[in-house]
Amino acid sequence: MMLITALLRLLLLDAKEASVVAANMVGEPKLANELIRICKRESSCRTIGVHDGDAWAGATMYRKALRVGWLSDTCPFHRGEPTRFSVRGAHGLSAAYSLRFLGPCLPPEVLDVPILSALAAARRLQHQCDTYHACSYDGRRRFWAGAGNYAKRNTNNPRGV
Repeated sequence: MMLITALLRLLLLDAKEASVVAANMVGEPKLANELIRICKRESSCRTIGVHDGDAWAGATMYRKALRVGWLSDTCPFHRGEPTRFSVRGAHGLSAAYSLRFLGPCLPPEVLDVPILSALAAARRLQHQCDTYHACSYDGRRRFWAGAGNYAKRNTNNPRGV
């Protein structure tokens, strides 16, 4: 009964609380503030599904993720409307690109649960540090937005570095 209560509490956390818990779950409590900044920027830390302004990109993200193996056409949860795989959840994650940080065969809707969004985001931040040596907030933000988008938003830094 205690395990069920603990799991339910995790599932009911708001996005800010989930960010703190997820940072601790991945062993990097210092990521909590960054995860909160991300959820503020992406969703005002609201529980949210597909981000309407980004839904158009779902089909492209879906095709690319299938091609590189981040999604699988043998997984029943990875079938259906490609817009489901666009940007979603409190932390603004591309479901097509970020589900892999939670498991191999999950529906994109799991990212709508704040603790799962925060956990995927925390693991993505770790991956960016480990793989691309983007270990600072600014370095990871560049990867989060994409270098071209980052440069457009940061006119004082036209190359996005």
